[in-house]
Amino acid sequence: MNYNKETQGKKFVIGVAIKTSNQNGQFQKDVPPFWEKFYRENTVEKIPRRKNKNLLAVYTDYEGDHTNPFTYIIGCEVADLSAVPEGMVGIEVAPATYAIFTTKGAFPECMGQAWHTIWHSHIERSYITDFEIYGPDFNPQTKPEVKIEISLKGE
Repeated sequence: MNYNKETQGKKFVIGVAIKTSNQNGQFQKDVPPFWEKFYRENTVEKIPRRKNKNLLAVYTDYEGDHTNPFTYIIGCEVADLSAVPEGMVGIEVAPATYAIFTTKGAFPECMGQAWHTIWHSHIERSYITDFEIYGPDFNPQTKPEVKIEISLKGE
């Protein structure tokens, strides 16, 4: 799976968070109901000062590599963290260089395949903050394209 490199400036994200891991299928148990709750409660409409219409899935607070627990946030990039709603988290993401992958194919299988490729690649990950970016026209049946941004070590 090919990728591009891109250096990005500081960004702010507000959303809802859970702690999960890739051990024993925990991620697959935790994340689908978490997304369902996000949509059911119309959480996106409660996020103030959104910069665009993208939804972000943020992987952060890694306790090691991809096999250890991490925080998973569903939210949006925002202008600042001046108004984080109750029950949500706000994070500041430092400037970094990312390897950017674009998924293709049936969803959600394409996501699993992409992450499997990333986990077994030779890119040097920083394990600080990674993103999945779901554009405003994302549709799991007709337009399942997702960008995965992996923060790189020492760049």
